[in-house]
Amino acid sequence: MEQGNIVNIKAESIMAHPDNPRKDLGDLSELVESIKIHGIMQNLTVIPLADVDPDAAIGQEEKYVTLIGHRRYAAGSQAGVTEFPCKIARGLSEREQMSIMLEENMQRADLTIWEQANGFQMMLDLGETEEGIAEKTGFSKTTVRHRLNIAKLNQDVLRKKEKDEAFQLSLTDLYALEQIEDIKIRDKILKEASNSRDLVWKAKNAAEEIHRDKVAAKIIEMLEAAGIGAAPKEYEKDQYSGKWETVEWISTEKAAPKKISKKKFEGCFFHKSYRSVNVIRKKDKKEPMTEAERIQKEKEQNKKTIKAIAKEMTAQRKSFIRNAIAGKIEPLKDTEDAIKGLWSVIVDACGYMNKTTLMAFLSDAKDWWSMSDEEKEKCRDKFQKLSMEHQLMIGAFCATDDKDFTEWDGAYKKEAGELITHFTEILEKYGFSYAEEEQNKVMEGSHECYFKKEEPKG
Repeated sequence: MEQGNIVNIKAESIMAHPDNPRKDLGDLSELVESIKIHGIMQNLTVIPLADVDPDAAIGQEEKYVTLIGHRRYAAGSQAGVTEFPCKIARGLSEREQMSIMLEENMQRADLTIWEQANGFQMMLDLGETEEGIAEKTGFSKTTVRHRLNIAKLNQDVLRKKEKDEAFQLSLTDLYALEQIEDIKIRDKILKEASNSRDLVWKAKNAAEEIHRDKVAAKIIEMLEAAGIGAAPKEYEKDQYSGKWETVEWISTEKAAPKKISKKKFEGCFFHKSYRSVNVIRKKDKKEPMTEAERIQKEKEQNKKTIKAIAKEMTAQRKSFIRNAIAGKIEPLKDTEDAIKGLWSVIVDACGYMNKTTLMAFLSDAKDWWSMSDEEKEKCRDKFQKLSMEHQLMIGAFCATDDKDFTEWDGAYKKEAGELITHFTEILEKYGFSYAEEEQNKVMEGSHECYFKKEEPKG
């Protein structure tokens, strides 16, 4: 029965729009109960089936498709409603239909990340601009751009992570992937991340690695222009044998040098490592070593390798803690266990540290005594404003940064390894992980460079 432009339409004559961007209607139980008590309090907006699928409408009594009110229709159907008050819109094009549904749905706070991202993308595909989407939905241009970037991700992987309650995916976590231009790398990180914190940390590491690779490429180009070639294949096998020496480490974490000294590096080669491009050359041949000398030399070289890897691990922990202090790492909701763990690391380490050591962590200076009075005052003020949690992070770092993983004979120092493992496990709660698998091997004692002691017989 018509009342102005509102008519009651039988439930069996209404169907959901097949292209509704909202695929998950969520928990309808409260709405179902409300409808049972109060009925349908707000009309639906529907369109004739012929405006959606003309072929399906042939030979049937007039059918209608929901345009606005999908949840009300679904909940009402569950509540046993036989007729729905509806406003009928006619003659809308496909683009107009999608635009209306998208504008209505994009306003809702309970849409899934996947639905939001694809909704914005659908509006873009229908001819809208980023500015137009922002104007129609009420979202900022920045938010619209974020959502469109999410829509570029592998949607199957995104939905899988979204449904994984243990992953706890959030929009802000996904924004971290925007640091990376290559969409394939974004998808790889999303797929491999174990949780949202891991995703953020992996994205940050990948962005830094991409930056280092760009700097390395520029350095290598300059070296090649100076007539310096890549290290021969034998270097990979013999780099720790004592047959080679490093003339210079050129960091890839800073800008590439303005020029390369051709004379200084004459007869040298280059080799790209994790955070530098190393200029190397072969040592002059010496008298043959005895077997005992060879073994001792190999042990010393292996110890240097472990020490170099451990140094990089320390740098990664320091970088992570600084990011946490700067607010770039999402804080834990419950910090009690982390605080207890950090304190136990400090106690177990029995390392020397005082307030000046802790405050110096906040500066790039070599130590507290090399800092100016102004720098000291800034660090003192900043440290006093830190939370207990962040102060203990610094304390745990300072108490462990000088721990050596090797015994005097090159064997794994279990006590140091277990201490760093404990510290690492606490940082993992915040999303930390080492960039390379061999770093975990050094920490747990399984790296091939450790000297293996023979097990006592009997």
